[in-house]
Amino acid sequence: MSDGDSMAGFAKMFYDLGYNVLLPDARAHGRSSGEYIGYGWVEKDDILRWIKKAIGYTGDETQIVVMGQSMGGATAMMVSGLKLPEQVKAFIEDCGYSSVKEEVEYQAGNLFDLPKVIRKPLIKTMSGINRIENGFFLKRASSDKQLRKNTRPFLFIHVGKDQFVPTEMVHQNYAATNAPKFLWIAPLAGHAMSYPMYKNKYRQVIKDFFKKYIR
Repeated sequence: MSDGDSMAGFAKMFYDLGYNVLLPDARAHGRSSGEYIGYGWVEKDDILRWIKKAIGYTGDETQIVVMGQSMGGATAMMVSGLKLPEQVKAFIEDCGYSSVKEEVEYQAGNLFDLPKVIRKPLIKTMSGINRIENGFFLKRASSDKQLRKNTRPFLFIHVGKDQFVPTEMVHQNYAATNAPKFLWIAPLAGHAMSYPMYKNKYRQVIKDFFKKYIR
């Protein structure tokens, strides 16, 4: 998700577990400014600025875990490949896509049932428009390529019945990660519904991950 309000349930979970929470609205969402969504590729640099601001506010001893869901999950993966402050200790992503181009291709073919002869030039046009609006072609925005540069522990969460971001993408992202990694799939949940459907299990997965990597 890309606005803070949509992550309120997660914020309460982390707060109840004893952690402070920062819930920024992504650009062009909620109360943030901006006209265009950057699919996580532009937002990764925004998140880095938020990280530095959080460290400045809480001090050098702080420990930060970056989490996102859906496009926010892809953003978290893209952030993981940046040069980050040492206070960033781990990442959690929930239902994020492996790359923008692959996600758009999947939606065009499986959600909108567009024939290949139409969707290929359509995606090329979309990519060109995005280059004008956001400064990059769609194929550049890759979660799995960023994950190959990541050195921090990563928790991957996905669902077994995802018709929006196919489940095979989490396996692709997991395989791209050379750092310590963990994968949990909520078998019967749909896109971004693992927490509402498996609340107790979700909390336990988070607790186990934090117990290992967060003081």
